Amino acid sequence: MRLQILLLALATTSALRVGAPLLRNRAHLLSHSTLAAAPLLRRPPRAARITLTAADDLDLTGKVEVALTADSCPTDEASTLELLKFVLPVLATWLSSELLSVVDTAVVGMGSATELAALGPATMLTDSTAYLFFWLSVATTNLFASAQASGDTDGAYAVVSDALWCAIAFGVLLSAALATFGPGALAAILSRAPAAIPGATTYLNIRLLSAPAFLAACVLQAACVGAKDATTPLLSVAFGGVLNLGLDLLLVCRLGYGIGGAAIATLTAQVATLAVLAVSVRRKRAAALGSPSLLRGRPSATRLRAFLQFAGPIFLVLLGKIACYNTMTLVAGRCGLVALAAHQALFAVFNVGCKFGDAVSQTAQAYLPSCLGDAFGEGGDAKAAVVPRAARALAGRLFRVGIFFGGGIALAAAAVARYGSAIFTRDIAVAAQMGSVAPLLLLALSFHTCTLCAEGILLGARQLGFLAKSYIVNIVVFLSGLLVVDRLGLGLRAVWTALFAFQILRFGVFTGRACALRLLGRD
Repeated sequence: MRLQILLLALATTSALRVGAPLLRNRAHLLSHSTLAAAPLLRRPPRAARITLTAADDLDLTGKVEVALTADSCPTDEASTLELLKFVLPVLATWLSSELLSVVDTAVVGMGSATELAALGPATMLTDSTAYLFFWLSVATTNLFASAQASGDTDGAYAVVSDALWCAIAFGVLLSAALATFGPGALAAILSRAPAAIPGATTYLNIRLLSAPAFLAACVLQAACVGAKDATTPLLSVAFGGVLNLGLDLLLVCRLGYGIGGAAIATLTAQVATLAVLAVSVRRKRAAALGSPSLLRGRPSATRLRAFLQFAGPIFLVLLGKIACYNTMTLVAGRCGLVALAAHQALFAVFNVGCKFGDAVSQTAQAYLPSCLGDAFGEGGDAKAAVVPRAARALAGRLFRVGIFFGGGIALAAAAVARYGSAIFTRDIAVAAQMGSVAPLLLLALSFHTCTLCAEGILLGARQLGFLAKSYIVNIVVFLSGLLVVDRLGLGLRAVWTALFAFQILRFGVFTGRACALRLLGRD
């Protein structure tokens, strides 16, 4: 298994280096290529740069050459509809892993309720532990966008290189950790549903191999978003999703490989998605800097320290979210096989809905730095900060987008849980459990998107310390509630009631902070 992990890491590195000779020969053409995607929003200049040549010496007619910066605050011209046009492709970035898991859940669930239950703990370990490293994506988007806004293109791609090295290294470590401790963790989680252990272990042992490729793909998607290019992630995820669905139908339905075939399909799709992103981002770098290489030399200690200092508080935030959501699965597992199967299907729907909030959050992180300028400084110091009117207007429009998405996706998710359970299972008992929890799913998702929008606004303002501290409090409250649910044996509805309370608490804290900083609200 360790040899397989090392081979996957080498394959990931090779995918990032693919196509270098061809790109070097065509670098001079790429400056005019449509592959260097233009921003999707019309943006007024953050500042005009006045350039006078020798011939303009002492010319007082006022005619000057005005060069507009490429990265600037879009508020003055960008309507809410235009922001939606950017958010929707960004959504594809966040949906990638969840859609693959949903496809696996739907295809596997049609064949066996036992394998459907096995997917819950297995995907919890593979997807949520990978999500623990999504700080790489958040940090890459924020730092890349900030470097681009200041005109430091070389520094922006240095961020990408540093993040890729981190992604490969942490991906290998994550794969090794899952291979070592994963089977034992699954046995403990499924102690009351032992029939699901073999299938869960099979799925885990295959999916863990994709960790380096998945994390590297997240970094490249984040770099595209930071460059205001939301089209490339959309196309790459669409390609991976179609490939995953086709392989699922072939391996699971036609060849009868079951849950193992679903894992192979997802692994293949994630590696293919990385290859597509690597080719596209290499072309962008070649167009900007004349060199296509994404992996520069090993990052210097200074650059790496700066990158990790930014990412540290985000890591704590993600760790808190994972602790909460994984504990939900643990408590659901202690409610029996039927409850665990229903929770897996519900949680798959919930996770897809959550990604709408993540998309709005990442859009805020891509655009707010250029609007805020140095209002909060590098450390997010809120003392005597003067928030530009344009930043408040942009934050307000993003929040309205969050309200739009939150209401729509909550209704759709509840409808799927209540009336579309046949997508996931043919078991009547599992379908009944899903229907009983559907109203709580509706309530939780209604608040989630706006909560994540407010979180993204705070991340754009570098309020990292506040977020880390607030999550500590929120996590303690949520986990305490789940402990009470488990001790009293209150069942699956009580588990999801605790999740709804967690969403309300976060919503109040984050929007309150954003209003206090004058990032939201009226002047």
